[in-house]
Amino acid sequence: MPTLHLALLLGIAFVHVGAHAAIKRARNRWAFLWWMMLAGNLVFAPLLWQAGQVPPVGWGIIVVSAFVEVGYYLSVVRAYQTGDLSLAYPLSRGSAPLFLSLWGLLLLGERASPLGLGGIALIAAGLYVVNLPRLGAWAAPLQALRTPAPRWALFGGLCISAYTAIDKVGVRHVPPLVYIYLVFGIAWILITPAIWREGGWTTLRTEWKSGKWAAGLAGVVTLAAYAVVLWVIRNGTPAIYAGAVREISVVLAALAGTVGLGEGKTGPRVIGAALVAAGVTLIAVAG
Repeated sequence: MPTLHLALLLGIAFVHVGAHAAIKRARNRWAFLWWMMLAGNLVFAPLLWQAGQVPPVGWGIIVVSAFVEVGYYLSVVRAYQTGDLSLAYPLSRGSAPLFLSLWGLLLLGERASPLGLGGIALIAAGLYVVNLPRLGAWAAPLQALRTPAPRWALFGGLCISAYTAIDKVGVRHVPPLVYIYLVFGIAWILITPAIWREGGWTTLRTEWKSGKWAAGLAGVVTLAAYAVVLWVIRNGTPAIYAGAVREISVVLAALAGTVGLGEGKTGPRVIGAALVAAGVTLIAVAG
């Protein structure tokens, strides 16, 4: 992987976990997401001038990606309602490379090297450890799947892998920043009915008063950061590797949750996140 691509993807990891920490802390996460996506759409509004140049096949892919994006944010909201950031985030973001490896091999024509497969194995091990309530309780993660948060987190990982695979095809037809801007715009429209069912303008106004700056910043940097990921993929880095490297953010999420948010269970979550980080690093450097 080119050094520039690796540096960009690692930088994005810091940005992404910060946005998710803000979502986790929000009073109403659907309302926060609504403001977050609106902020990104408004700041990058000049890109609408290029929407007329998007070919029909590009629009079709954009719409499909937007629906999957909404599914991902649904999983984020549900997982954070019932589970900790330091558990749900590593599980969703860390499982995505596993699913994406499958899509890359079967649908995108990508190939993983033996070292790349070793990195995937490390990710799987890390995901298991991060769900341990304590070191030594090796059967607990299987039992934890009976609860909602881990299941929603895994669904989120599936959505991440799906939209990453879809978006690799999409940016063949549409420039990355224009592409993700339109995806965010359609996804914002799609989540609006859910906001009105949960309280409408009253809910939005309350969340705006408490989290407007966090939502605005998260929306702008999230849109820009993912545009960089798509640029990296479009310029030669396989999606199977780009999707894995950016999940180094699981380490930051584990630290943010256990230390910054006081969620406890530091040992298993930090060790598990470190295994995931080792796996994605192996994929990035030697895969």
